[in-house]
Amino acid sequence: MKTRVISGACYVAILLSFFLLKIFVHDFCFDVLIYAFAIIGALEMLRAMGDRVTKAERVIVMLFVFICIPACAIAEYFFRYGLHVTSICFVAMGTALLSLLVLRHEETTPENLGVAFFSALYPVLLLIVLVLVNHVSDPVALEQGKYPVVLNDIAFNSDVLILFVFVVSPAADCMAYFFGRFLHKQFPEKMAPDISPNKTIIGAIGGLIGGVIGAGVIYFAYNAIAGTFVDMHIWLPVYLAIGFIAAAATEFGDLVESCIKRKLGIKDMGKIMPGHGGVLDRIDGTLFASVAVYLAFALIRLLVA
Repeated sequence: MKTRVISGACYVAILLSFFLLKIFVHDFCFDVLIYAFAIIGALEMLRAMGDRVTKAERVIVMLFVFICIPACAIAEYFFRYGLHVTSICFVAMGTALLSLLVLRHEETTPENLGVAFFSALYPVLLLIVLVLVNHVSDPVALEQGKYPVVLNDIAFNSDVLILFVFVVSPAADCMAYFFGRFLHKQFPEKMAPDISPNKTIIGAIGGLIGGVIGAGVIYFAYNAIAGTFVDMHIWLPVYLAIGFIAAAATEFGDLVESCIKRKLGIKDMGKIMPGHGGVLDRIDGTLFASVAVYLAFALIRLLVA
């Protein structure tokens, strides 16, 4: 338990350090952390897959990881073309993998290619969404009038959305743990016994409550620092709703990774974080929360544009 707490504290310190660098230096500083997550996460996935992925496929996947994250960040920040560049990178990777059916005919099978592509899809594609979250508002886009002022100056900016991802997810995890630990005897119903036997429905409810609480904290803390509470009757419910959705996505992401590990017959994806496992074991829910937060922002942007 002590090792787990120390490891968790180090993780929080790293997140906080890069978040402060993002605020006071440049948004690209947080992209560096996402880049590290992507590289380590892809290596953990490939290692977990073992012989299901050939050496040539591993090289192609890692080349994709090394190129795609920085290319997406640069294209999104300067030109708002992050999704376009990501699509090109995925097409290039897919084409390279398919070429192995000819170039490495004897060792390559459709099953190998599917596993290799999945190893890039999870977690790298989801981390690319986190890159987009990190750049939903930036000086270049603001100067060009790409986003409504109400979203950037009053309600949302990239700093707030990053907080949604990295505050709501841990808040949901903590409340799910406490509800499950202290109320499991009164409410023992399992949420997904075949995938993750330790998760209970009451724990999931606690996680949703934690997500809403985390979103409320973000709203009041951000607006207190900004010195404005404009249209609280509109934006506070919006924040709470996003917190609820992000918490639900966090719990779903936990189940996805639990299912992957159960299918592969492993306990942890890695060992880089003692007491937690690997990077993927730590950010599994965060990956899906980032998708929920980004889609929620995109929907709000459409509604107020």
